[in-house]
Amino acid sequence: MSNEMLILIGIASVLALLFIMIKGKVHPFLALGVVSIAVALTAGIPMNKVMPTLISGMGSTLGGVALIVGLGAMLGKIIEKSNGADVMANWLLDKFGEKRAAFALGLTGFIFGIPVFVDVGFIVLIPIIFSVARRLGGNMLVYTLPIGLSMLTVHVFLPPHPGIVAGAQVLNADIGLVLGVGFLAALPAYLLGQLFIPFFTNRNFVKVSTSSDLIQQQKEQSYSTDGLPSFGLVLMMIVTPLILIMLGTVTATTLPKENIIREIFSMVGSSPFALMFAVFLSSYTLGIRRGWRKEQLEEILNSSLAPIAGIILITGAGGMFGKVLDASGVGKALADVLSATGLPILLLAFILAALLRAAQGSATVATITTATILAPAIIAEQYSGLQIALVTSAIAAGSMTLSHVNDSLFWVWTKFFGISVSQGLKTWTILTTIFGLIGFLAVSLMWMIFV
Repeated sequence: MSNEMLILIGIASVLALLFIMIKGKVHPFLALGVVSIAVALTAGIPMNKVMPTLISGMGSTLGGVALIVGLGAMLGKIIEKSNGADVMANWLLDKFGEKRAAFALGLTGFIFGIPVFVDVGFIVLIPIIFSVARRLGGNMLVYTLPIGLSMLTVHVFLPPHPGIVAGAQVLNADIGLVLGVGFLAALPAYLLGQLFIPFFTNRNFVKVSTSSDLIQQQKEQSYSTDGLPSFGLVLMMIVTPLILIMLGTVTATTLPKENIIREIFSMVGSSPFALMFAVFLSSYTLGIRRGWRKEQLEEILNSSLAPIAGIILITGAGGMFGKVLDASGVGKALADVLSATGLPILLLAFILAALLRAAQGSATVATITTATILAPAIIAEQYSGLQIALVTSAIAAGSMTLSHVNDSLFWVWTKFFGISVSQGLKTWTILTTIFGLIGFLAVSLMWMIFV
């Protein structure tokens, strides 16, 4: 089959995927499965090899993602139930003062968002937002935008969040390099992006709500403890796995293969081990040592896994779709054509991810799909580990942009705080795009300096 026909099949498959999810309201897992089968049959994969190909793609993706996502969810739930988010917010407000409350809330979201999924983490922090807003008064957008945008920034750029982890898996990127590059992109996106927020809050006003129902509900869902954990302890639980992962990457790139320290950190610095260590450590320091019963801890850990089942399945289905594109030759054909266009790979990655994000709403799906489409071209060009990590972060930057009415977080953000759709589009949608663009510029700058 010609390259042109294979590419046509690939384009049609993406359009069909978007149509099924957006117009048909079909769950992404089912949509990816149906489209994967259709592509396999249309591209000429023998019928007796269609399902083995799908299973292989899903299994290879989940092998690297499921552990990270599951353990990350456990760590986040422990921090949530120990009131760690309250501790961080209160500490930051005390340090920065009321005049810098918006920045303090944004920094809370940035730190707390590292181990916690953005939808869950944002809802967990809602009582803190209301508490600060009622204490200081004024425009609700001043308090909600910084924390929501900072958490979304971390969600798209940094492991252990599923989109960036799966994208790195598809592109065979070193997770430590992705973490380092992602942090260097997320930090300026957050810091510089915050400077644009007043421009939008000055033109849009949402009165601070006086309702305390949500706050009371959130308090009832938290476990009471004897006192609160210290800020340093909560921060240590968040950064411990990140430090171990970074040490694994550093030793792998600076020490010889036979070195015993490198061998130790090849295991200790792997993402699953680092997160598992953090889960056990936080279970004791934030839980058992502070009065949690073993039954409570078990209940907390069990409750952390239910919300991520859909995320893991969608992630695996994205790998399944990618395997079909690769096995059918669609990926190779696309790689050949892209190589001939001369379009910079970073720009291509950003634009494609942004378009997919705008079309179907999920940053995770946009990241996985973009990585899947670009993987053959990246492999063919034999990019270095750093270059692949930068491409992965460029995809992440694109997946942050253009959050609107087909994004679940858009509705969480608007509905909880009484923000109209029009106000949401004028503020949230534009600002997510600005943050994504800043992140992409940071990635591009790193490419120019280090590549």
